[in-house]
Amino acid sequence: MKKLIIKFGLIGASLIVGVPLLSIAIVGLGPDSFAVGELIGYSTIVIAMLLIIVAQLNYRKEQGGQLSFGDAFKIGLGISTIGGLAFGLYNTVYVLFIDPEFNEKYFAYSMGLERGTPGFQQQYAEALSGNNFMFSIEGQALLMFLTVFLIGFVISIIGGLILQRKGVVKTV
Repeated sequence: MKKLIIKFGLIGASLIVGVPLLSIAIVGLGPDSFAVGELIGYSTIVIAMLLIIVAQLNYRKEQGGQLSFGDAFKIGLGISTIGGLAFGLYNTVYVLFIDPEFNEKYFAYSMGLERGTPGFQQQYAEALSGNNFMFSIEGQALLMFLTVFLIGFVISIIGGLILQRKGVVKTV
């Protein structure tokens, strides 16, 4: 089970980090890239977390067709944790090194404001003072981890419920 979790967790993490990096190379970092980035990002997370189902199926095959809900759930949680940690780390690197102005740009985009205007400055300052944790590196990393983890959590439950197979008890 551990090998499957690591294998599919790393594949999922590679997708979760690699596809957005490829998207940045193609689309860029401008304000016009946010809508495309959100679509690509969430789609990639869901696709990467669907690897949980593949891992559960592989484990069931290895176990002679048997899979308990608990084992399926453990597989899913392991893969979700690896993917979530990778995305949290990626977000930290992104905000610190790739696009240090991301918070301001994204806030302006989401609020429909133009950066540098007095209205933007006032609303951004209010947002920072009222919700400073979510604008912090730690808060954003936690949010990104939880986003991936919770999507994987749901897929783990669904996969476990659908794919579980208990052994056949033979009576004499």
